[in-house]
Amino acid sequence: MITVEADDRKARAIANDLEKQVRFAAAVALTRTAKNAQDEVRRRLPERFTIRTGWVGKGIRIKPARKNDLEASVRVLDDFMALQETGGLRRSRSGEALAVPVGARPTPRSVTRPAKFPGRLLEKPNHFIAPLKDDPQAHAVWRRAGRKGSKRKLMYLFADRVEIKPRFGFMDTVREVVEARFQENFNDALREALSTAR
Repeated sequence: MITVEADDRKARAIANDLEKQVRFAAAVALTRTAKNAQDEVRRRLPERFTIRTGWVGKGIRIKPARKNDLEASVRVLDDFMALQETGGLRRSRSGEALAVPVGARPTPRSVTRPAKFPGRLLEKPNHFIAPLKDDPQAHAVWRRAGRKGSKRKLMYLFADRVEIKPRFGFMDTVREVVEARFQENFNDALREALSTAR
């Protein structure tokens, strides 16, 4: 007759240690995957938008996971990017018309400085508000140009609302990265955790 005795305390200690290592590996994998998604969202920004500063990219942040909180997230700090994800109508918060830059930027990548904002431009004698020729209901900020101000350049167009088309692709990008990277990240993290376990 063969008798096998198991040390329950030792078995429980091993199981508890293994559970801790798995939870640690899961937290590391979730955090790494969130970082992968953050990097990819930032990388794709120039493909989808005209980037004038690094402001939006810096606003894409992650919340790391912990052993006791197995949840990592990727988020966007800038509220105005929500419409870039879902699409919809952008309206003025004050109820006044939106000023859409047309000629106020020398190039599409130029940053519109406060000195070029409509209110500041209208303080100058060579800028004025007038309707469009083909749409008298639509008004714009114009700049007199040419000899004796015989020509005029459209600087801003006033609109009640602006339609924003969805082009951010934030959710799709994050989902794509999670599906592609999480399992590999978890396998690597678990291997690292078990190899360094005491």
